[in-house]
Parts: sequence; structure tokens; C-alpha cells
Amino acid sequence: MPDGLSFPRCYTARDVHAEAPTPVYSHSRISSFANCPLQYRYRYIDKLKSPVEGVEAFVGKIVHEVLEALYADLGRARASSAEDYTALFRNLWRQRATSSLRIVRENMTPEAYRDLGVRCIENFFRQNHPFEGAEVLGCETQVEFNLDPEGRYRMQGYIDRIDRVAPGVIEIHDYKTGSLPRERSLRFDRQLTLYEIAVRDRWAGVKEVRHVWHYLAHARKFVQRRAPEDLIRTKLATIRAIQDIEATVVFPPRPGPLCSWCEYNGVCPEFRPKTARPLPELEPGSLQYRLFPLS
Repeated sequence: MPDGLSFPRCYTARDVHAEAPTPVYSHSRISSFANCPLQYRYRYIDKLKSPVEGVEAFVGKIVHEVLEALYADLGRARASSAEDYTALFRNLWRQRATSSLRIVRENMTPEAYRDLGVRCIENFFRQNHPFEGAEVLGCETQVEFNLDPEGRYRMQGYIDRIDRVAPGVIEIHDYKTGSLPRERSLRFDRQLTLYEIAVRDRWAGVKEVRHVWHYLAHARKFVQRRAPEDLIRTKLATIRAIQDIEATVVFPPRPGPLCSWCEYNGVCPEFRPKTARPLPELEPGSLQYRLFPLS
């Protein structure tokens, strides 16, 4: 054990060195830690359930579901109108919208968010109908892959849509219902770069992978490609991010502009100190026990 290393009261050396299943990470899980370590702990270690759901996530979920239904039956989609799919969105909204939806923006209403979702569907349908020119390989496709040859660092994710547009040429599509990206930010997007690694692992003979982002509310589409060195750089950076997570025993809050949207701000000692509840102790068996290399 390194000199000067100390553990919280609930840790023992046996816990640290015990065999544990290899955890599977995701882009969103790693991003949660980068944004706020305390949020990461609440969500992935303590597994606290929130009684509220952000309305932006709710809109995105239904939009994704509608577009998945569209691509599940392209014959029907080609013979349909945009109104057929906006009607599906409205029906799902009526069935599922509850008082647990949280709206942070003061100038927005539930009806405004519903209309935002409708606009996303309308824009996508009118831009892409009759949905030809590619072979759809999958929608909401789960991928799981290794970042290293030994399989110690595993990732998973769900790809909104995968198309084969020519022999050896694949497009990874990602639907966005929010605001347009900042200039050049997509160049450093980790999520679709990781998905490219997964796609190249799954399908043989892939020569080119295109990253396609659909900013649905704005009727804008962005397309980029990655060089081989970008894939290597992303692998190494993601491994380092996982190592940082697994070496962490204290998870401090990191206040920022997204705190108002965090599902845990009602119990966070930084955001709402008077109503915050004490952190539960980390229990033996948590994935956080795989903290340090055994060498």
C-alpha cells in the first residue's frame, strides 16, 4: 500500500484488493463525474432515485421514440405525412406527462416544450422524407466494447441510428433536441468518436465512418469524420478519465451553471444546504473499491 494512503472508515485493504466485476462505463457516466463528482456519486454509487424528471430529457426521450418508430416501418413512413408522426408525439406526451416534470426556464411552459418536440419531428420528417439512400443497420442500437486489449476498460452506449450509405461507408446519427453547439465543439465530441470505435469493432470492412448530428429544433445537420489518431487519442483520454474516477474516494460538489437542472439539487449540500441530507456511507462491494492497481 502506498505510503500515506488512508481510507474512509468503511474501507479495508481486503475490500480494495478483492476481485470485483469489471464495471462498464458510458459517455454520460464519465461526463457526470467531470461535471460534478457528487452528482456521479449520487447517481452511480448511491443510486439515489429522483422524484422529478427534467422536461428537456422528457422531450428528447419521446422524440427519439417517435423517430425509432418511423424507421421501424419505412414503407409506412414513405406513405405518411409529418402530421402522422407529430400526432404520435402528442399522444405519447398526453399519456406520459405528469406533475413530476420539472421546468427550470422561467419563460417556458409545458405547452411550449410540447410544441418544441412537435417542431423537432416536423423538421426531421420534411428534411429527410422519403427516407431513401441508405440501408438502416439499426436504431437505438446498444454497443459494448473494450478500450484496451485486456478488457479492463469497458464502454457501452446506445446509437440513435446506424446507416450504411455505400460499401464500407457507415454513418452514425445522433438526434439532438436542444440548442445548437458552440463553434468547433463537435470537433472534440467524445461520444460519437467512441461509437465509431464500437462500429469498427462490430462490422468488418469499414473504410469510412461519418458522424452526423441532427439539431432537430433548428433543422440543422452537421457531418464530421475522425482520423485514426483521433480514435487512439480518445481511447487513451477515456481510459485516463476512468482511472481518475476509480481513484476517487471523496466526491465533492462542483457548482456550475447546470446545477439548476440537476436532479439531485434538492439534497445537494452546495445547492440547497438547509435541506441536504447526509451522504450514506459507501458500502463494501461498491465498484469504487477497485481503486488502485494491485502492483
